[in-house]
Amino acid sequence: MRTQDLEKRERILDSTEQIIRTDGIAAVSLSKIAKAANIAPGTLYTYFTDKNDMLRTLYLNRKKALAAAITTIDLANDPVQELNHFMDLVFDYGKQHLDDMLLIREFNQAAILKQLGITVQDAYAGFEVLATFVERATAQDVFVAINYDVLMAYAYTPRSGVSHCDNIRYH
Repeated sequence: MRTQDLEKRERILDSTEQIIRTDGIAAVSLSKIAKAANIAPGTLYTYFTDKNDMLRTLYLNRKKALAAAITTIDLANDPVQELNHFMDLVFDYGKQHLDDMLLIREFNQAAILKQLGITVQDAYAGFEVLATFVERATAQDVFVAINYDVLMAYAYTPRSGVSHCDNIRYH
């Protein structure tokens, strides 16, 4: 694609993201996107086959950027040191790209994610080194084995008025 075409495509994705941030995923429509991106509605089909293709692309692009930023883990280093490094990377990315992280969370909590036909391989693409890191640290008894689905359900469960840290007990 030409530079101008890439810029327009990004403008479409950015406009879609803005609509999601202000009104939620359910409010996304092709006419709203076209208006926000200042393009003709038919132009959207030049870049995407339909709204789901646009949403899928937006979600996977943001996840790809997140993966690239937070998975610079050295598997040869001490796992505890690398975990601290990983947490710093997540924190720094969150400070610089909070909107992207909130967008990913919005998608992860929305029913539409299943509609988009995103495979598990697509959803976790780029995070493979993180999975390897956890597997190795668990095998070395540095990390405690835990059911990932349970952990993620806890991490993404909304808490009304309760901080996740309120449930932590220190010894």
